[in-house]
Amino acid sequence: MSEPLFNLYQAFNSLTLWRGITRDAAVQCFHNIATAAALEPKTPLCNLLPEYHRLAGLLLESAANRHLPPAGNPWQNHLFNLILFEDHLFARQSAGQQEISPLLQGAFLHDLCKLQVLCQQGLSVLEELFHDSPGVFRLSGYAAGSPGQGRHPVCGPVLELKEKLLLSQHWPDLLPDFMDFYRRAGFGEFARYWAFRWEATPAGYQLAGLEEPDPIRLHQLIGYERQRKQVLDNTERLLKGRPAHNLLLYGDRGTGKSSTIKALLHEYGPLGLRLVQVSRKNLGGLQKLTGFLRKIPLKFVIFIDDLSFEETETEYKEFKTQLEGSLEQQPANVCIYVTSNQRHLIKEYFGERTTRVADDGEVHPGDTMQEKLSLADRFGLKITFLAPDKEAFLNIVRELAAQEGIQIDAATLERLALQWTLRNSERSGRTARQFIDHIKDRDDFNIF
Repeated sequence: MSEPLFNLYQAFNSLTLWRGITRDAAVQCFHNIATAAALEPKTPLCNLLPEYHRLAGLLLESAANRHLPPAGNPWQNHLFNLILFEDHLFARQSAGQQEISPLLQGAFLHDLCKLQVLCQQGLSVLEELFHDSPGVFRLSGYAAGSPGQGRHPVCGPVLELKEKLLLSQHWPDLLPDFMDFYRRAGFGEFARYWAFRWEATPAGYQLAGLEEPDPIRLHQLIGYERQRKQVLDNTERLLKGRPAHNLLLYGDRGTGKSSTIKALLHEYGPLGLRLVQVSRKNLGGLQKLTGFLRKIPLKFVIFIDDLSFEETETEYKEFKTQLEGSLEQQPANVCIYVTSNQRHLIKEYFGERTTRVADDGEVHPGDTMQEKLSLADRFGLKITFLAPDKEAFLNIVRELAAQEGIQIDAATLERLALQWTLRNSERSGRTARQFIDHIKDRDDFNIF
């Protein structure tokens, strides 16, 4: 067995904190080849060629990912991504700015030495192993991607640390850089993604990261400044570790309730805010989600969009208990933001506000009414978004047209916008955005 091959085999099997990367498909291919070559030297190399080219194919798929900035050759870049976004105890404690024990730091430095061997020598040793084999596709001569590639919200810190790893002769010297990265970007999936969906799977509920969250920014939202200020103030209190409310944003459709919450991600993501969307059908897993998130040293907004319950549905009672009423204390790092077109989330009827005996024989119908109202009472702040009047609507249109650089005289713009509302039977921020999208990049504004 050659010494470089033995070093790779030993490095792979000596990882302590980073054991999670061994479950990666490409790393498993690499391990299969290194193990067979190290422990079974009489194995014909032609038998290992399919596994090598499977590895090459997986690395090509990894390099095609445009979400993260690339560095090094395809093997190095893939390993960098695994290293930076692995969820382990050292990363969690660094992200939470906790005191790290000498034992944990020692394990981290030990693994960095092993990972450096795998990263810097791995591909060249494998290609040397197959140097006499015809038809081998060699990856070492190629870069993983082009400069400037990557749409990750913290591309700067990711690329900076990758480049330091490429240049470093002794990775343990980069301990302060890793700690700074975890503090700035987070750890594990919460560093790789800022937005998530809470999904039900056959194995139970789990978080699914979103690579392309809605790009809406706060400056793109026109009007409703007072309402948005309340949302921003509450979110900033959450980020500062102060008491913050669960929010109910209710009102007319298309007024920017959902967009306001989505825009928080890009404003406060760099400060440690993460957004988790929960659909109505997955509300049964809400308590499990909050229990999981309370252990994460970041701040979370659970986003439930367009929520309402019919009169005959009773699921709202469980949801009410999960908001407040459970024996378990609510996590201080989590707030729930709900949008709805209904003030109290549950459909109401005028007859319920009377004290007469209900048609179905209920003696105390007022108690039922109080039960329904108590759900909305669980929200510390209830913020109203009403449809804009004519002048407010036209102001939104003018501001959006200016943002998009649309060259059209004001009178024509306003006339077309009002015609658009007649066709859509609605006057709202959403209608204004749809109108602007419709006339954008047009030379001829004769659209009706």
